[in-house]
Amino acid sequence: MSLDTAPVPELSGQQRRCHLLLMLYAPVPAVQLETISQVNGVAPPTARQDIAEVASEIQRFHHLEIVGNSDEGYRLKGSALNQRLCLLHWLRRALRCSPEFIDQHFAPWLHQALAVNTDPSPQLESYIGSCEPLLNRPLDQRDRQFLQHYLCYCAWESQRQRHPLFTATQRAWLHQKPEHQAASLLHQSLNQLFALQPETSESDFLVLMFTMLKNHSYHSNDSEEDLRLMRAIENMVERFQQISGMTFSSKEDLISQLFAHLAPAVERCRFDIGIDNMLLEEVLRMYPRLMRTTQEALAPLEQEYEIRFSNEEAGLVAISFGAWLMQGNALQEKQVLLLTLDNPQLEEEVEYQIRELTLLPLNIKYLPLRDYLRSGAPQGVTLVISPYAAVHSEPQPPLIYTELPLERQQRKAIRALLEAS
Repeated sequence: MSLDTAPVPELSGQQRRCHLLLMLYAPVPAVQLETISQVNGVAPPTARQDIAEVASEIQRFHHLEIVGNSDEGYRLKGSALNQRLCLLHWLRRALRCSPEFIDQHFAPWLHQALAVNTDPSPQLESYIGSCEPLLNRPLDQRDRQFLQHYLCYCAWESQRQRHPLFTATQRAWLHQKPEHQAASLLHQSLNQLFALQPETSESDFLVLMFTMLKNHSYHSNDSEEDLRLMRAIENMVERFQQISGMTFSSKEDLISQLFAHLAPAVERCRFDIGIDNMLLEEVLRMYPRLMRTTQEALAPLEQEYEIRFSNEEAGLVAISFGAWLMQGNALQEKQVLLLTLDNPQLEEEVEYQIRELTLLPLNIKYLPLRDYLRSGAPQGVTLVISPYAAVHSEPQPPLIYTELPLERQQRKAIRALLEAS
């Protein structure tokens, strides 16, 4: 099979990367650099940059590699399960930003590979409609459109005997899902349509597929699965309040927000799917105590579900906690001045220790000691911290001299000043 290389109008970077990823799923041994350039209408250097960016993303989130080079072509390398989960994400993205490419290229490739003489979409639409009542939730038009294409890929993989492999724990998790009955019915229908042999792992994967398509809402479902997670999140919020000594003004709204994140996060952790958190480094540096308290509050939920949240997942939960603490308690960012002299490493460590003292947001600014002794602190500063011995004639706001490690009494005194209203 060859790929159509007819020129296309100028594309956005996201469109080009979606096209590239879908080409890597096409039924060809390898995708040539020249083909990628022609299909996306860009020069080879831009195509190489697109390959590098896609490779970085799918490696981080789906543990896949793009192998090959400009001479022999490029192809995907990774497990069948990871490849399917990656396509699930990228095909939905492509349907949003470049549906024409799917209709004109990706779908015809799959139909040709499946050796079907007529478009299977009407029959697939009927099967999807039959499954919908068993899901206890409606499928929107975008989901239906996605499934018509995605199920063709799954059928083609099944024809090639490239079935997803699950651990015993993953299988047990999928078998207790409420989507199991719908997946079994769809599995039987696909086997008849594409003349496939029954395969348990394929039915299990359809359970996972339906689960990944679910829009998780705190108020939309009363399944035992959802109720269990709601209880676990309620307990987590209570635990956070106990550890931190702080309270949330609107726990129900916070729990609703956490449910929308943690329901899919449990699935991501169970099946080793990554998630982006561009604020993680900032959270770890600026809110170490908030992050640590969040991880401690999450521990019972992790134990109950037998999973371990990544720092990226836990960081997103910490951001939710921090935002609700500020919003619910009308907290303002405290201005702290840290005096500097000649030891940047010491100054950074002092900043970290100060941030460890409170969950509240701190805006810590650096100021040379000589400037402070000459002009004092800028307006709005709550507290001045100095790791160097210093005396000021008018120590307002309070000036505290610190030596590391901070003693218990000094930690309490600084925290009281930081958290004073």
